[in-house]
Amino acid sequence: MISQISTSLLPAKDDPMISFQKKDLISFDLPHNDALIISIQISQVMVDRIHADKGSAANILQLAVIQQMGLETKINSSAKSLTGFNDATTVTVGTIDLDIYSPPVISQTFMVVDEVSPYNGILGRPWIGKINAVTSTTHQKIVPNP
Repeated sequence: MISQISTSLLPAKDDPMISFQKKDLISFDLPHNDALIISIQISQVMVDRIHADKGSAANILQLAVIQQMGLETKINSSAKSLTGFNDATTVTVGTIDLDIYSPPVISQTFMVVDEVSPYNGILGRPWIGKINAVTSTTHQKIVPNP
């Protein structure tokens, strides 16, 4: 039986604390329940109306956005079924790997869809987790954790 384990490893240091403050809310009419919508550079283009959604298991871009970027030929054609929260199903046009300038610059795979949406795309848990970010819809902020 082992009663004590000794190790020469130093205890891990805590990550820096990330917090959101009341002063960050000055420009908002509260209460609100707005989605977290950002503008971000994807490939060499600034893309507006991207929903940063920690509830999404996929990164998604609209086909029209890819076409406007001139990158339609880089889509890997593969139809897959995506099911949303309301059980609605969408079939993808394919996937595309693009760099996101967050910072840091990271490559992410996007599902490409050709559907009517209020958003040009969704950055979900694959991206949010990769940059180790904390989101706040209340404060309308996304903060990468160093």
